[in-house]
Amino acid sequence: MRVWFNRHFSLLYRVLRLIREADHAQRFTLLCTHKQPYFVGYAAAHEHAIEPVHLSTPDYVRWCLDFAITHEVAVFVPTYEAEAMIAAQAQFAAHGIRVFTVADAETLPRLHDKAWVYREMAGQVPLAESTTLEQPQALPAALDALWSQGVEACIKPTVSVYGKGFHRLMRPDALRRPLRGLTPQEWDTRYVRDGVCARQLVLEYLPGHEFSVDCIGDAGRFVTGVVRKKSITTPTQLLDDHPELLAHAAALVRHFQLSGLVNIQFKEDQHGVPKLLEINPRASGGVAMSCLSGINLPYLALCGAIDGYAGLHIPSARLGLRVTEVGMPLVLSHD
Repeated sequence: MRVWFNRHFSLLYRVLRLIREADHAQRFTLLCTHKQPYFVGYAAAHEHAIEPVHLSTPDYVRWCLDFAITHEVAVFVPTYEAEAMIAAQAQFAAHGIRVFTVADAETLPRLHDKAWVYREMAGQVPLAESTTLEQPQALPAALDALWSQGVEACIKPTVSVYGKGFHRLMRPDALRRPLRGLTPQEWDTRYVRDGVCARQLVLEYLPGHEFSVDCIGDAGRFVTGVVRKKSITTPTQLLDDHPELLAHAAALVRHFQLSGLVNIQFKEDQHGVPKLLEINPRASGGVAMSCLSGINLPYLALCGAIDGYAGLHIPSARLGLRVTEVGMPLVLSHD
């Protein structure tokens, strides 16, 4: 069966490698495309190709449909322009091509909006104190509301990846500058133009351990998951026995009717209570570490999406393992 993954982050290398390691029957032929000529994901795919650039969304959808037909794709797992592919599912289905995505066309783009997710989950899972900042003039009041509660403050765009735009905001009387710290005035100088800024979340800063939950959903049903607890002082993580976080992840999967591979992140507040950071409707960069538990999440998610989960064997997780990742050399081409 030919399975195609289009333009993705570099973590796709890990996802494809994990699928191939578990696919002992060699059932799947994995295709990978990207706009970059030396994308790292090519090294784990059976076949790869370079995507055209500068296409409009409708033209890119047409290119994807033509590519899938020409290359006899049975399953398409889109990341780039995923919402457009959902809208075009009927066109793909007419050629026998199944399109797999984490959520429906209405929900998927909203999952990237942290402010929307916070509003949706209020009262259902623990959340940091927050204010959505529409205008930069409202920043002083938002900071005062947090500081008056005795907590530190941070700010980040409502839509971002890999922590881009995240900063801690320092009190006026702060004696030291924290990592990625800015004064409100410095933040204003850097991010405000002509009195306007991108929508931001002003949040209670969470100083404790960060947790990453890699899990699988089946149209809102929580199938399985692994919790990784990230060390504050070393580049290691613990495969943690944390039923409470798995229950929170299950609530999120159920509320948003999620399917396939999902990553959900939490961080402890000053009292050690894990609070929701964000939902990533995709695999995480650390998914290979979660799979050291013995649960190959990408492979199970693919098999479950194709065959259903009823007859799929999901092993018990090996927990308590201290894990990390190391770099490795790869040959990307034979130029």
